[in-house]
Amino acid sequence: MTSKKIAQQRSKKKQARAKMVEVKKLAKQAKRLEVEAEKNRHKAMTARMGIPNLLDRSVPVGRDESGNVELRKVGKKPRFGFKPRNHVEIAEGLGLADFARGAKIAGAGFYYLKNELVRLDYALQKFAIDFLTKKGYTLIEPPYMIRRRPYEGVTDLSDFELVTYKVDGEDAYLIATSEHPMGAMFMEEVLERKDLPIKLCGVSTCFRKEIGTHGKYTKGLFRVHQFNKIEQFIFCHPEDSWRLHEELQKNSEELYKKLGLHYRVVNICTGDIGTLATKKYDIEVWMADGEYR
Repeated sequence: MTSKKIAQQRSKKKQARAKMVEVKKLAKQAKRLEVEAEKNRHKAMTARMGIPNLLDRSVPVGRDESGNVELRKVGKKPRFGFKPRNHVEIAEGLGLADFARGAKIAGAGFYYLKNELVRLDYALQKFAIDFLTKKGYTLIEPPYMIRRRPYEGVTDLSDFELVTYKVDGEDAYLIATSEHPMGAMFMEEVLERKDLPIKLCGVSTCFRKEIGTHGKYTKGLFRVHQFNKIEQFIFCHPEDSWRLHEELQKNSEELYKKLGLHYRVVNICTGDIGTLATKKYDIEVWMADGEYR
């Protein structure tokens, strides 16, 4: 082999090595750009999801909860011939709850319920379940964990990290309410109009971080991280939504009346309604300390 051919082969090898180096650089650059693009897609999606729903004209204008409008009061306010105790004193005094030991093993916001208080919890759940299923609602016990993508479609992302518990190393989140997995139940499906409305009664344990909560309504069974709840949910045609929204409200009030509770209904204002709802009622029960909540 002549020296000229040897030089040519060496030159080709150098060019090949240079191209390989360039290809590796381009591959790294492409990977970096793809990571950046994914981050930007996520930011854009988060921004879109943060755009609030259109509010109904009947929603009162207000800056915060002080702008909420009371619509009505129902039932008689109890009167006591003595100073009533709070629920923590009553539950612990009767040996029905242990908040200190719950906090000891799980942290603040957890508790042990005992004996008749456990039975009362289950009795109230069954009472609500029987009430709703007799009205044609399908009883649902949903998954207690759902993935991030369906969760993004059913909750306010601005509160997501403050509310939701994530399982480390898994694309799984503990549900904050059965409303969330029920809302995602028919994800990526088309519902036939003839099958609507679909009325669901969800029963589940709920898990919430409740980060940022403070004050006197965080004691005992207020603002806890784990609790049982019955939820109503309806899939319907848009033209039926207002009528069925009022049906949900009527169901809730009927339950309160059956329990003999004095309550008020509040129309939530623009500054307190959040981003998801187009209109929202709150039912606030009168408590023995003289306040509604």
